[in-house]
Amino acid sequence: MAWSPTLFVILLTTAALAEAGSPPATSALRRLWMSGIFLLGLLALVSLVVGERRTAQLIADARRAAALAAGSSPDHSEANTAELASQVGILKNRVRELEANAGARLISAAAAAKFSEYLRQFGVHPVIVSCIPDDIEAYNYANQIVNIFRAANWDARGPEMTKIFGDIRAMGINIYGGGDNNSEIVKILLDGFTKFNIPYHIRVAPSGPIPDSETVELFIGARPSESARASSD
Repeated sequence: MAWSPTLFVILLTTAALAEAGSPPATSALRRLWMSGIFLLGLLALVSLVVGERRTAQLIADARRAAALAAGSSPDHSEANTAELASQVGILKNRVRELEANAGARLISAAAAAKFSEYLRQFGVHPVIVSCIPDDIEAYNYANQIVNIFRAANWDARGPEMTKIFGDIRAMGINIYGGGDNNSEIVKILLDGFTKFNIPYHIRVAPSGPIPDSETVELFIGARPSESARASSD
């Protein structure tokens, strides 16, 4: 108990004063009396040490509790805020991805495999695949087309990014052939696109970009705007 050290000190003082004022008559009683005083002193010392340790522990516990009350809540609040901000950022990025991929041009895996098989029977032919710069959707579509031709063992180059064909906005593949677009490669491609329901447009190339009549370039432009697509529908 908290008052134990004080009690033992009082008893020790009383015993010491009694021994000094009226010492025992015999040596045996004197030794017994001194042993009692020593025991009281020892108990007082032990009680004092235990009390100090308990007090120190209580003070430490109180300080720790105060530190937790004062400091942990803001830390937890900041951590929760940071976590929420991170989750919001992830959701925003996902929304942007969904918006970018909405209506993205894509040839299904089954149609791509069949188109490659169709092209393979005509041997190896060169073809260039290009797309408008700074348009990830157009690049992804052009890259898929390149992979289809390479799976057919055609000599496919690209995707190359170019502005030589201007700002073409169309969902289909723009076909530019050398000469009058009547080369063997153009005919093979037109039949294949029609057979596998892949949208395309025949275009007349500006002077210079198509080096010879055997070169065919497939250009992927930007998608038309939503309003333009709605009007077209």
